[in-house]
Amino acid sequence: MPLIASQAMPSIFLQSQQQRRLAVQITVDGLQQGLIEGLVDPQKPFVDVAYKNHIEHQKYDAPQTVSSPEHQQDMRFLQTLAEQTYQDPHYLPFFKRLYADNYASIARVGISSTPTISVRNLPIIKTGAKVSGEQGTGIPNFHFVDREEDRAYYFFGNDALQLDRLMQANKVKTMFDRLNYLKTLNCNAQYDWNAHTSYDALVNLGAGEALRDFGEKRCVRELQERAKVEQKLTEIRTQLINDINDYQAIPVWSFYTKLSRKWAIENSIEQYAKLDGKGMPDYTLIYNPWPDHFAHFVGPFSDEIIMPTGELNRLDYWITQVEQTYQTAGVYSRTLWGMAGDHGLAPVYYTLNPEKVIFQPLEKKLGYALNIEKISSDEGEGPKITNALNYPSNKGADVVVASTAGGNFMLDLFNSQQGWKTQPHYRELTQWQPINHQSQASIDLIAETLNALGDTLDYMVIRENQCNEETCEVRLIGERDGERVDEFITKQGDRYFYSAQDTQASLLNVHQLNPYLALPNSPDKSKAEFETFAGYYGQCVLQAKENDPSTWCNESQWRELTRYTPRPDSVVQLAKLYAESRAGTINLFPRDGIGYNTKVPGRHAGESYLEKDAFIGFWGTPIGDNVTPLMTEENGSLAPTLFEYLTGEKVIINQNGWGYPSLLNRLDIQPQ
Repeated sequence: MPLIASQAMPSIFLQSQQQRRLAVQITVDGLQQGLIEGLVDPQKPFVDVAYKNHIEHQKYDAPQTVSSPEHQQDMRFLQTLAEQTYQDPHYLPFFKRLYADNYASIARVGISSTPTISVRNLPIIKTGAKVSGEQGTGIPNFHFVDREEDRAYYFFGNDALQLDRLMQANKVKTMFDRLNYLKTLNCNAQYDWNAHTSYDALVNLGAGEALRDFGEKRCVRELQERAKVEQKLTEIRTQLINDINDYQAIPVWSFYTKLSRKWAIENSIEQYAKLDGKGMPDYTLIYNPWPDHFAHFVGPFSDEIIMPTGELNRLDYWITQVEQTYQTAGVYSRTLWGMAGDHGLAPVYYTLNPEKVIFQPLEKKLGYALNIEKISSDEGEGPKITNALNYPSNKGADVVVASTAGGNFMLDLFNSQQGWKTQPHYRELTQWQPINHQSQASIDLIAETLNALGDTLDYMVIRENQCNEETCEVRLIGERDGERVDEFITKQGDRYFYSAQDTQASLLNVHQLNPYLALPNSPDKSKAEFETFAGYYGQCVLQAKENDPSTWCNESQWRELTRYTPRPDSVVQLAKLYAESRAGTINLFPRDGIGYNTKVPGRHAGESYLEKDAFIGFWGTPIGDNVTPLMTEENGSLAPTLFEYLTGEKVIINQNGWGYPSLLNRLDIQPQ
């Protein structure tokens, strides 16, 4: 076909490129919405509550704790913010503008998937895939035992290299897979196969701690160069559109004029083709690990994180720099920006090691040693190395234990009557026998665990029966006022029943309002919010009948209720915890202020508001004035929203690998 054969198509294509949509997806490790909002808006209660809890942190101590983190958290700047109004135009200028201009398109309460750990939540954010089921990530935690291949994984160490393989084996679709026909750029994120240009995540992690801003500088420099090329491409496209239109208007008898114009157009197209791949990417994925990375070692509200010289202001600066490249390129008005955190963080003041607290007294009582395999490092320790070709078997272990980020401790046991590969449920765990048992007497491992952990335990979660994506019943066990409390969550399809022994003092605090959240200033609006909360509480807790699933609340109703509470989305998340069979046998979650198997003062992986409240928000010129406010949203909605904006293709949950909904219809996107 001749180069200028079509009379209309070249101009239409070039015009579409002039008006094409772009998207930037930013994933920040440890970015908590409530903290950022509290730092930019002194009227919010977050800072005051956080500082008060720090001053009164002795209330978190328990008789079972054995130590405290060595590092003492420096909270002088938090104290300054709590005691006076801090005014500095150079402090968090991007975030101040973001909340001023796009408040409605930032979720008031974000939801991190339980356990609130990076290795579980980062793939969710980056791909929009859920954990369990077909095309799910299959990665339930920072560690797990795969009983089919008899292989333990722990991803702080060389097993991190296995993550891509595991995702590919499950046929998870990354955004780069879905958008492989567009120009794409990856800045420091994993799961980057099929990205057209990529800066490696592990290289950034290895170099970035010593060479500060190493990865951020590389990414911004790449975008700055692309912005210059995009300016040139815009000029060439404009000239080509004019030249093609002029060419088409030349009479057929002006043969030489038409021929010379054709040669000029062909020369411009050749120049354009050489530059096209070097312009601004249609889709950019950016990952920043540092707010989480350093908060573990110094505490999430410490000076090193929240001061003007801290990690959050550094993050603010680099997002501004990235935005500037899109403005320079002349494409900012067509770019939708989205950002999500994988979790928040909570401070740790007291610590203990459940492995020692539970099993050392039990071994003494039994009179013989148990076969305990620990597959993780304690938080603050170095990585573990696993022989990927000759990994050890777990079939000689009584229990495999692993800890996650101070906020979750997981035990795998193997005494199911259905065989070694099957996860035992509650009744079997109350009749546990070690491999080398010396009598026929069984052990109630649940009672032993509860007695050993006492007041340090928020609750443990155990299967009441075998679970899958559609149905599950889990038992929650904890102590309140020295008494054992057992509660149950039952899932049937999209309906959930939560049975609390005492509806006025449930383990999940569904009857309590979250002190970190502010009610509206207007008395009428405040009353309306409280009535909404009370209405959902009555419907989901008081009026639901265990033997009538039609009276149970669905996922969205439970989410609306629990967004007001200290544990956002607690009922739904815990009901789904064991949809992936490799999520452990027993999951232990410590109380506020307590860290399990940690040496450092920052934790996540737990169930508190500070850990659950992952930032998710959107901004940019394409968003209109009539946004439907985002109230409580899962961080997994980030990728689907940007995908739908770029492609116009409808995202449907549980189809084509999508595990989360798009929020695009809430953003009042304006036509080009």
